[in-house]
Amino acid sequence: MENSVTNTTLLLNSFKDLLKSRPLELGNEALPLVEDQKPSIEVVDTLAEAELTSDAIKVLAHALSKPRAVWWASQVSRATFPEGTQPPNEDEIALKAAEDWVRKPDEDLRRAAMKIADDGGYKSAASLAAAAAGWSGGSMGSPEFDPAPPPENLTSIAVGSSIVLSVYDSNVEDPEEFLVKAYKLGRALADNEIEAL
Repeated sequence: MENSVTNTTLLLNSFKDLLKSRPLELGNEALPLVEDQKPSIEVVDTLAEAELTSDAIKVLAHALSKPRAVWWASQVSRATFPEGTQPPNEDEIALKAAEDWVRKPDEDLRRAAMKIADDGGYKSAASLAAAAAGWSGGSMGSPEFDPAPPPENLTSIAVGSSIVLSVYDSNVEDPEEFLVKAYKLGRALADNEIEAL
């Protein structure tokens, strides 16, 4: 688990500082709107107000603490399935692995999530949510080899990819409307309006 990054650390730090710790790229329309010295959460809000929701999601995925970001991805993935139905078995296993790690971010659960994502081929939003947990720290290699830590922004990239895949590779009736709902869920997590558990 991240000991030094709380939910608000990167949200309140400048966007410039966020880019140093977790690099990301924004779309051409977003770049002119971004002020590097503003807190990351203000950059998120600016992009959302400009209806650049995908870019706002990307910044938010990078600025949230890793456990909250993984929780966000798993809940967005779950929301794509019709109410009262369960995800397919392999998706349920991946989502449960991601959520188990959020509840107890230890090394065994991180490795389990990484293996499930790898076994799933990173093809679904659910397997990317598990990958986000698996790439949250530790080593990407087997324990018997020298540690190979993941890049600091890899969880964030997997979270953003999981959310976009949830929206556009699912049966949601209105992808753009669902994308906005996904963003609002992440924004509520940023504001501590809902708990990531």
